Amino acid sequence: MKPTFLHQILVTAILLLQANAVMSAQNDKTIGRFSVNVGVSGIPLYAFLDAGYSIGEKFYDEPEYITELYNFDIKSKTFGTYSIDASCQLGRRWAILLNVGYSRMEADYYNIHTDEYLKSEADDIFSILAGGRFYWMNTRSHKLYSSVYMGLMLHDRSLEYWKKSNYDNDGFGFQVTMFGWQFGKGRVYGVLEAGVGDLYTGIIPLGTRLGVGYRF
Repeated sequence: MKPTFLHQILVTAILLLQANAVMSAQNDKTIGRFSVNVGVSGIPLYAFLDAGYSIGEKFYDEPEYITELYNFDIKSKTFGTYSIDASCQLGRRWAILLNVGYSRMEADYYNIHTDEYLKSEADDIFSILAGGRFYWMNTRSHKLYSSVYMGLMLHDRSLEYWKKSNYDNDGFGFQVTMFGWQFGKGRVYGVLEAGVGDLYTGIIPLGTRLGVGYRF
């Protein structure tokens, strides 16, 4: 079976962790409270489901909206989110966070009656999120935690996707990491996270983030 990009990331992370373990004994005493990791995650919230037109308030505010509702269907897709995550520990249980991410969303429009292709839209999405983290367990080799982020999503708001899909986004972004695991005793460590938000949403493996980090 041909190796995928995700498999290559996992193999690289394992090799780095093994090399790091050799030097961990000498480095443990000098590791500080700052860390940075890079990772790739699954489907973000705005592309988790095929975006169909919702009625909601627009049905009452815009009577013509019901006509559009029965004329179009949207199928959205993304290649995941690539992000850099920085943290600063405030004691043993808490940390403050900063995350910068990038994703590309593509949406195809179809006639809901005939399934005929009508048009496409594409958008590059940048996110800048800040937040906090609580460590349920914090040892030298394993850290279990939950995190909450809020911030900005920078994208082309003029696109029809953002105006009429179920995800009516006005530039606000968030991410809730319900489960996070950092593993590795030395400076280099691995990351596995799962949660809901604009970086990743869903269940394993779609709603997870995998990464490799470095502690200062």
